[in-house]
Amino acid sequence: MRKSDDDLKIDINELFGGDISAVRQSVEQSNQVVPEAPESPGTQAAPPSSPNDIKIAEQQFQEWMTIREKELEAKTQELERRLEELRDQQLQAAQATVMSTEADPVLEESAPPANEPVVESPIDFNAPILPPFVPKTISNESSGTTFEKFSVPEQETNLTNEGELERVRNEYEFLMVYDEFRGIIIHELKDLVGEKKTYKMLERTVELAREKFPEVFRNANWDSSGNLLEDGSLDSQRLIENKSLLESAKAKTGFDLALGTLLSLRLQAIEKGLGAGMKNKVRARLYHWINDKIEKEHLASKNTEDLNRLKNFVV
Repeated sequence: MRKSDDDLKIDINELFGGDISAVRQSVEQSNQVVPEAPESPGTQAAPPSSPNDIKIAEQQFQEWMTIREKELEAKTQELERRLEELRDQQLQAAQATVMSTEADPVLEESAPPANEPVVESPIDFNAPILPPFVPKTISNESSGTTFEKFSVPEQETNLTNEGELERVRNEYEFLMVYDEFRGIIIHELKDLVGEKKTYKMLERTVELAREKFPEVFRNANWDSSGNLLEDGSLDSQRLIENKSLLESAKAKTGFDLALGTLLSLRLQAIEKGLGAGMKNKVRARLYHWINDKIEKEHLASKNTEDLNRLKNFVV
């Protein structure tokens, strides 16, 4: 469930990397908001816009999200392909090892000549060949938007077991959908405060969340090449590795609490920087998007457990 909005203890202009008071004043005067999602008791709602403004805003948002949905589907299919490819490589490597042992058991037991030193090779030639790292971002020319990609496991995760493959797939898909929340925030804020200030807020809220949950967000905003992710994105592989180190009984709950807190900090930043109306608008976008996605998956008879976990971050 969403926490009370009292966690953000930082100067709002510092959080955005610049003065945004003029933007807030303009936003409050325009009152451009969409119908609100269910709010907690006592939360201030902003006055509604005209029906025509709401209709135009909804149409523009739906057109943009259609592009996002296509990109998300493409990423999901690519993840599936790469995980299957990695599993096949691991199976082939395991089979090759077994065949080599069975074909020449004498060599397996023979010892090197006594007068020659034993030198161990630093290379494990039986290890599976892992696919190259996938770049973090790709550009979509039709929308002018940068979309996040993902990295597959670089550690030696055993995917030869169907259950393990399904678990890894679900974890990566969960984080890809979670990142869509960040994408919606960027869409709503970048034309108001600028892309640079939007990214700065997203980046610094990761730092604030890491202070609260260091075990979950440890090095999570660095990619595998050692580059800082300055747009507020998170490296899925690092998050999954960090989760695996948590106490098993509390891993899922603690992981969800950390991700939910990060989203809460971002909504608080929007409220303190641009007003309750803009926070309500963004939160409504998040709510309606994830709720629509749950309904579509339910109609397709798909498992919606993870999507409902994400919905709990918003309501």
